[in-house]
This record gives sequence, C-alpha cells and structure tokens, in this order.
Amino acid sequence: MHCLRCHGLMMTISMKETASGDTVSGWRCLLCGEAIDPGITANRKGHREPMPSRARPPGTVPGELGRRPKRTQLIERGQAKH
Repeated sequence: MHCLRCHGLMMTISMKETASGDTVSGWRCLLCGEAIDPGITANRKGHREPMPSRARPPGTVPGELGRRPKRTQLIERGQAKH
C-alpha cells in the first residue's frame, strides 16, 4: 500500500485507543509518518478536499494584479500616447 500524502511505503501497525484501551490495526507511512486506521478513514469520508493555496504569486504587491498602470508610470516607461 502507498501513502496518499507522499506516495511512500505504508506498513501495518497496531494502535491503542485512548478512550477504550482497545487495540486497532492500521497503516503508517515510513516516509512522512501519516497514520490511517478505520476511525480516521470514517472521519475523512464526506469531507471536501483542501482548497489550493490562494496566496499571491511571489513578487507581487497587494492590489497590483489587474490594475491598469497610471499615466505617470507609462511616461516613465516611454509608453504614453500623446
């Protein structure tokens, strides 16, 4: 079995439930440490996938995207129409 996060190799493990003290079998990734058991799988069902990052691209200034350059900026660049 391969990890859904990093595609690393998963191995079977035994985990102890903290509330009941029962032993549950599950899987743990050898690379990233992701642990999956029946309880985790049941809780993840029905949830949406995480949204992709909405961060600004590196090097941009807030409010800069989609804004037309000012006439003074065009004059400095030599692009102003007379």
